[in-house]
Amino acid sequence: MGFFKNKTFNLIYGHSALQAVAMHGGEAFAFIYLLKAGLSVPTVLCSIGLMFGSRLIFRNAVLPVAKRIGLKNAFILGILVEASTYPLLSQISDVGPLLIAYLTLWAISSSFYWTTFHAYVALIGNSEHSGSQVGGMAFIGAIIGIVAPLASGLLLTFVGPTITFAIVGMAMAASAIPIFYGPNIEIAQVAVVPRLARRTACWAMFADGIRSGCFHFTWLIALFITLKSNYASYGGALARAGVVGAVMGLFVGKSIDLGNGKRALLIGVSVLAVAVLCRAFGYDAIWSAIVANAIAAVVWPVYETAFTSRMYNLSRQSPCPLRYHITAEGGWDNGTATGCLFSAGAIYLGYSFFWPLLAALIGCLLLYLVLAPTFDEKALA
Repeated sequence: MGFFKNKTFNLIYGHSALQAVAMHGGEAFAFIYLLKAGLSVPTVLCSIGLMFGSRLIFRNAVLPVAKRIGLKNAFILGILVEASTYPLLSQISDVGPLLIAYLTLWAISSSFYWTTFHAYVALIGNSEHSGSQVGGMAFIGAIIGIVAPLASGLLLTFVGPTITFAIVGMAMAASAIPIFYGPNIEIAQVAVVPRLARRTACWAMFADGIRSGCFHFTWLIALFITLKSNYASYGGALARAGVVGAVMGLFVGKSIDLGNGKRALLIGVSVLAVAVLCRAFGYDAIWSAIVANAIAAVVWPVYETAFTSRMYNLSRQSPCPLRYHITAEGGWDNGTATGCLFSAGAIYLGYSFFWPLLAALIGCLLLYLVLAPTFDEKALA
């Protein structure tokens, strides 16, 4: 098994466990907390879309900082700034300066965090064990995803946002500790990622961004509304989904490492498309929304492991994985912003959540069309 063979990569597992607390117990509640604070659905979706759009500006700072202080230190910087966003989030009560400050700080922190995270994981991981390693991260995230949302839902209900998001912020900050023990990889002062590799990275991540804006962010809001805007019920639904999907990524990852990457991608995109249909048709009733959420939890590790492991392997083939992921993340920001703004416009015009959720199918199809040929082309980098 390739899960723990790389001792340096095991540090990423430690980071992933604590970061998953922030993702499942904090980020998953961030924008439904804004709904609870009184912002409208289109306003929240527009806020998400504009935040991701603005990351295109802030990401320009990642490369010069990483070249100066090293990739590991830039990664740790992103973790700590990301942690600082949660206490600020807890103070927002309307559309005003605090909301703008939060979205700006989150745009900066997530630009640094996710770009350096993906590059660091790609560089210290192994191509021959990439599926297992990504599957291991998915497994850890799913396990934490059982406890964290349930705990956050109860904390928000009984002690309020200040304490809840302070705890989440501390967990995110603590996730930097394992990374301190990893190597500080130097970034080449000059490197050129070939045009075909950049184009593939950008369009693949744009497609996944469309999926994210419609299938993830729009769904979280739809689910929260269907569950009567109740934090505890919402957290419980996410926790049950975590139980259902906890072990899927491990088996998929091993399949990829055995040479079935293209087939795994087709299966991942296909089952995710089924989950999209379940969410689109089932969002408006409590029982069907919970079932649709559980189905998505089953198929998500299949999709994530196949997609992410392929992106990491492609980045390892490039002259500079950090520059590769800067391009890729720019595509993801454009796609996510497009998906969120489309959802915001549809809801504002009086349409139901059905069409925004269904639009995630476009991302599924485009992603397969972009990535499937890369298994047959060896000159992408």
